[in-house]
Amino acid sequence: MKLLGAVLAGGASRRFGSDKALALLDGTALIDHVIAALAPQVADLVICGRVHPPWASLADLPAPGLGPLGGLCAALAHAVSAGHDAVLCVPCDAPHLPGDLARRLGHGPSVALGQRSVGVWPAALAPALRDHLAAAGDLSLRRWIAVSGASECDGGAIANINRPGDLTPCRSD
Repeated sequence: MKLLGAVLAGGASRRFGSDKALALLDGTALIDHVIAALAPQVADLVICGRVHPPWASLADLPAPGLGPLGGLCAALAHAVSAGHDAVLCVPCDAPHLPGDLARRLGHGPSVALGQRSVGVWPAALAPALRDHLAAAGDLSLRRWIAVSGASECDGGAIANINRPGDLTPCRSD
């Protein structure tokens, strides 16, 4: 299965108080920790919702302001056009992803238990997600998971960072 890795990095970081993706953990930006953990598991990698050279950047689809689903929709559309079978999607604030995350989540659609923004989504779901977003109803990940029939899988221990104080327990000293 040819996987596209997609890092969701377009959030406003309201609870964090500053740009969370660029917050430093052990001297490295959170987004770069995520990229380092994700890149070995995928054929290609994109950043959704922001520019972060040298990686390809995707604007949210069909429009900005749709939360994680806008980034996922952009990644699925890109996966279709680039010939990927599926997207392994992760947020930019989960710096310690398991090295076998892709294997744990399988062919999808599936999400990690307790981490709805971590998932594997078949590229064939691109039109369904675009239609779901166009309907402008409940745009939560929870609703999309139910609509798509995604299963919840043990993705391993995945902690995300919501506040600056959350960086301390994640340190890998």
